[in-house]
Amino acid sequence: MKLRKNDILLLIIMLLLSVLLAGAYWAAHRQKGAYVTVTVEGDLFATLPLDEDITLNIPSANGGENKLSIHNGTAEILSATCPDKLCVHQKEISHLGESLVCLPNKVIVTVISGEDSGLDAIALNPCQKKGCHNS
Repeated sequence: MKLRKNDILLLIIMLLLSVLLAGAYWAAHRQKGAYVTVTVEGDLFATLPLDEDITLNIPSANGGENKLSIHNGTAEILSATCPDKLCVHQKEISHLGESLVCLPNKVIVTVISGEDSGLDAIALNPCQKKGCHNS
């Protein structure tokens, strides 16, 4: 069976329509997060609220360090001692499921919701940890 010009045009229109609908669905269901979790080598280091401006130095076991900033509801890595600095060039995160990753220092920052997270008061007070200060 040979495709005619109109068949190809119809396929292109259907493909564009499905991409637009998927994009609209994704944009409508994208939720802002309430907290970020910081893990170092798979262990929870801190849980920080996105609604407070905080700068946190995150030490890694290999002697490295990442500087995390939470400002205006977004989180970003400002600096890192890793050789490639890919984590510093990642975009700010603020929506559920988004992550910042520094592989050499084994640091992962992930946005989570605040609903039924089971967090306790100690996990929510990262400024008791060394290297944290409010901006």
